[in-house]
Amino acid sequence: MKSHNQGRQDFLQWINELTECDYPKVELLSDGIGYCQIIDALHPGAIYLSKLNFMARFPDEYTKNLKVLDDAFSKLKIDKVVPIDKLSKCKFQDNMTFLQWMYNYASKVNPFVKNYRGYSRRLEAFEKQHHGRYTQMSAHLIPNTEFLKFKQTDIDGRTFLKVESTKAQQAEEAIKELEIDIKNKMDYNWKLIYALDDLQYQRDVLYGLLTKIDQCVQKSNDPAAIKMHNVIMEEPIDFSEK
Repeated sequence: MKSHNQGRQDFLQWINELTECDYPKVELLSDGIGYCQIIDALHPGAIYLSKLNFMARFPDEYTKNLKVLDDAFSKLKIDKVVPIDKLSKCKFQDNMTFLQWMYNYASKVNPFVKNYRGYSRRLEAFEKQHHGRYTQMSAHLIPNTEFLKFKQTDIDGRTFLKVESTKAQQAEEAIKELEIDIKNKMDYNWKLIYALDDLQYQRDVLYGLLTKIDQCVQKSNDPAAIKMHNVIMEEPIDFSEK
């Protein structure tokens, strides 16, 4: 099937099945992990997964992961610029366009790539990074348990249970982080409101002072007073029509 006949869900299903990820939407591909593992599947040994941040949550962290992908492209002499700045901003269209390109590239290089143990590859790289005992990679990098049960892999039942519990644990952590994020944003919004009120108060005070000064200088024929009046009444450049 040609890529132009497929929709976002088709491409999302393709990358999730190939890499054993669980990306719920295209925008999350901005973390760069899925893209990197496509290259790892197509060109074994060409990319160092242990350099990736499997817990990336912010654009600057996504940028570092995407830089690893860009380095692999250079190493493999792939004639394609990785739009790191655009991809890292979690925009749907930018990531969708790049995902389509990755799909077309994979179709040309090895359309029948099989038996890529994406989750095992992530676990191996993650363990090399020596994280703390309770540290887990991002939730969308933990495979869907139902998906794993129907794939022939070397992951046993104990691993399924581990994955399932990890999903629940990460969901709780994600909810807590969202609550903290919402609270911080609400506090920040209140600070902006207070700052705006203060600016409006200062504006009113300054306007009142300028009005009083203008009233005084209008009653005088002194050249300096007339010049001051003209300055007060002069329209700022930013407000004038261009």
